[in-house]
Amino acid sequence: MNGLMSNQFDLTNKQDASVPVSAVKADIAALADISAGGLEFLAFQNYGFPPFSTDWSVYGFGTPAFKEVLKGALSAAAENKLVLDIAIGPATGSGVPAIPRTEGLAMELVYGAKTINASDKIGSLPQPVLKFNHGFLNGWVHEPEDWGASELVAVVAAEVKEKRQRSGGGSNSMVVLNGAKVFDITNVTQSWEVPASARTAGKQWVVMAFYQRYSNERTSQTNGRPTSWVGNGSWVVDHFSAAGAKKATDFWDHTMFDDKEIDRLTRQVGMYLWEDSMEMMTPLWWTRDFLSRFETARGYSAAKYLPVFFQAKNLWNGYGEPYDQSYMFDGQPADGGKYAEDYRLTLNEGYQDFLRQYQKWAVARGMEHSAQPAYNMPLDMSSAVPLVGGPELESMGFDESIDSYRQFTGAAHLFNRNSISTEIGAKRGGAYVQSVPSLLSLFRDSFAAGVNTLVIHGMPYEGPYPGTTWPGYTPFDYEFADMWGPRQPAWRHLNDTMLYSARNSEVLKTGVPRIDLAFYAWKHPWSSGAVFKGGDALTAAGYTFEYLGPDNLASTTASVKDGVLAPDGPAYKAIVLYGQTKITPAASAALLHFAAAGMPIFLVGLAPSTTIGSQGQATVTANMAALVNGSFPSVTVLTDTASFGAAKLQEKDILPRVVASPLEVAKDASQLYTQWRSKPGSGLDLVYILNRGAKTTFDISFAVPETAVPYIIDAWTGEQTRMAAYLRTRDGITARISLAHQQSAVLAFRIAAAELPLYIVSRSSNIAGLRVNQDGNIEGLINDGNEANVLLSDNREIDIPAVSNTTLTAPSTTTLGPWTLTFESYAAPAVLSTASVSPNRTVTTISSPLQSLVPWTKIPGIERSSGVGTYRTTFKRPGRVDGNNTAVTIHFTGAVLNTIRVRVNGVLVPAIDITAPDEGRDVTALLKAEGGDNEIVVETSSTLFNAVKARVNDLRTIGNSIHYPEDYSGPTWKEFGLVGEVVVKTWRRVSLS
Repeated sequence: MNGLMSNQFDLTNKQDASVPVSAVKADIAALADISAGGLEFLAFQNYGFPPFSTDWSVYGFGTPAFKEVLKGALSAAAENKLVLDIAIGPATGSGVPAIPRTEGLAMELVYGAKTINASDKIGSLPQPVLKFNHGFLNGWVHEPEDWGASELVAVVAAEVKEKRQRSGGGSNSMVVLNGAKVFDITNVTQSWEVPASARTAGKQWVVMAFYQRYSNERTSQTNGRPTSWVGNGSWVVDHFSAAGAKKATDFWDHTMFDDKEIDRLTRQVGMYLWEDSMEMMTPLWWTRDFLSRFETARGYSAAKYLPVFFQAKNLWNGYGEPYDQSYMFDGQPADGGKYAEDYRLTLNEGYQDFLRQYQKWAVARGMEHSAQPAYNMPLDMSSAVPLVGGPELESMGFDESIDSYRQFTGAAHLFNRNSISTEIGAKRGGAYVQSVPSLLSLFRDSFAAGVNTLVIHGMPYEGPYPGTTWPGYTPFDYEFADMWGPRQPAWRHLNDTMLYSARNSEVLKTGVPRIDLAFYAWKHPWSSGAVFKGGDALTAAGYTFEYLGPDNLASTTASVKDGVLAPDGPAYKAIVLYGQTKITPAASAALLHFAAAGMPIFLVGLAPSTTIGSQGQATVTANMAALVNGSFPSVTVLTDTASFGAAKLQEKDILPRVVASPLEVAKDASQLYTQWRSKPGSGLDLVYILNRGAKTTFDISFAVPETAVPYIIDAWTGEQTRMAAYLRTRDGITARISLAHQQSAVLAFRIAAAELPLYIVSRSSNIAGLRVNQDGNIEGLINDGNEANVLLSDNREIDIPAVSNTTLTAPSTTTLGPWTLTFESYAAPAVLSTASVSPNRTVTTISSPLQSLVPWTKIPGIERSSGVGTYRTTFKRPGRVDGNNTAVTIHFTGAVLNTIRVRVNGVLVPAIDITAPDEGRDVTALLKAEGGDNEIVVETSSTLFNAVKARVNDLRTIGNSIHYPEDYSGPTWKEFGLVGEVVVKTWRRVSLS
């Protein structure tokens, strides 16, 4: 764990290539200043929408001007020893410049419909209806353009059984078709008429003509007078075929990497070629060979079933029906049932080809493909994750939920994806609102699920831009958090945050994950939300778990040895199928194979007995019947869901690797999350621990070998010290650990190379702290002058006498103050201008010393301000206790409202854990001799919220005002500053070994 390197990725939103290369280089250097490990380089271009402040036919993505800016960014990354991920296209990266309506661009299926009487001939075919319902997506997803030809691919005639209004009223209606009277008449002339045998008196028929066409959807518009297709904006590529990926990669090969310097620098500093979550729209996703692919894979023609494919489930995030009129078959579910499932299965297979093509190409270029795969779309996320070199999720799209994150990380862990990233911090509710503590909470939750690379959303271009006032270019018109960069008062302190997160990331990239349980979960399409509702109870008992989908179980990677699934990876101890109803034939066969190999499997509630789609029901029925018939000792069938839990797992001798017992009876460990990493062959295990509950002291047991030695890794400082006090049991090591709300800890266990070191087994209550010093000896910190004692692991008792010399000062606590406060304001200029985005930085010293530490909102003159506060006071070194054996620590009793940085006598104190600032830092070595004045300087920062709120109606970005001014005018002024008390404590320091 030596030589930790920050691997935090900061998302850079660059508006367009009109910005100076020098300014982009300065932004990248600023990232290096705070110990970021790299950046994602994105030409955001206002999601590709107007207003056009510059000529995008000249400065848009892919133009010569863009290539110069990209080249500058790559060289700056090399100069600053950063890695650089490149968005494949502008905005979300889902498209590139292309000649419109050419192979590889996105396609859609549309239809026209008309009603006829049973005795009528068809006549002319209905023309396609190109307008569909997409209001929810307007303004941030581009509407397909209606021009261009449509190609007829199928014609269907069906008897209308009834027409009903959908629940909720409105214009949306459901047409119920007679499933026994549906005809594929694609190859029949217009003289076709309903066969006499199919006619029913009084019943009408619907004739539907289906057309495939290019969706003509842009990812970025253009303006000016383009002189080439490169300057004509970017177009969404087909995400459901290898041809779509090749469309994008050909653009890069022939238009971007033809520049030898870009090619060279990308190979030097590039890590990923990246695509955001898919933000696209059509009435129905399609690809050119969909019908033939469907028939080959599903064993029947899709033509007759096309009417029921147009469902909300098959649109972006299931937001609504594409047309005001939808169709279903009588006796089938309204969502299209197995036929719509077959559509999604086929679409998913095309998407897998798309991902494979991207990854193959990226690897050949010395990089990998990174994407936020599948979700939002009618696709299977768990099957897509393993196909991406750098799979990425996002905190916002996953509702900031650990359980939702686990639905992503399970597949990544199984397939040994050692970098699992998250686009973290995006949140609706205003820019410049997010505090560092709230961002860190998202970090820690992500780590708890096994996510180990953080891509912070986001860092905008810092320089001037047309139509933009202070505080600078702000994407999303101030709607989303957040905008990190030197414009933020906290930027000068973010080095601590980045290094803290980088050390945790490094821990979670070491070796392989170890997870106790794998839950089977099928969500297609995927949506955020818990799969297993009893997670808190399992967590309280110490179990870790995540989710695998049917394709994951059926993969060759999922192997069982000695009753363990994926023994060289997550090493799951049991598979749980809880309340799941559907499974694929291949996954059901895999479960049988696992059971035969002795893998513990729990079938809770009704076992999944229905195939996914229309094929393989007999296989699923036979396999699941064989699984539950009692032939396999490792299979447990529980018809009552309430009977499943930790007790049942323990009954089957399936035990967690970590067990935590809170010392307070009224509390439990349901919010104590752990993530275990093991480095096979090295004798090293690492455990990340997060307490999301109230402050609690736990006795935590770790299942480690009897020769393991525990170490504590301080992720805030990088310090690694051997643990001084714990118990050894036949099952491992038990340590007493106190954690505040949202505080994390990292423990390492190393196999001893020689004799096991001594440690403390028990101690008297006045020994408040124990630590192993640099010489390897155990020291105790005693909080009074009384006698103390410890019991060592070799059964020796050590008694520490009371302080007998009454001339020496007993241990003490001193509250510091009064304080002088100097405030550096980050404010808007009095006269706003689009020529400069620089803040009005003024420094004010509060006239009267502060007798108590209160938020800035209560200090006259800075009540409504943003900035950095510098607090100063002095104190004398406390008197000696028991000779020179004295330790002095500094503690902060109030909450850290944003950031904090402390210096004593001009020397920087190691970074404070902002979740537990009252734990203190040892400053003994920084103090002057007894009697001298010691100066303490504390810097705290704010967000820019108050400064933006003060000018909410005046600010502009690319000519736009703040989209939702109520995000600023509604909330009260935010509290920042140093609050509570700052306390210096002295301790008796004694050697105990």
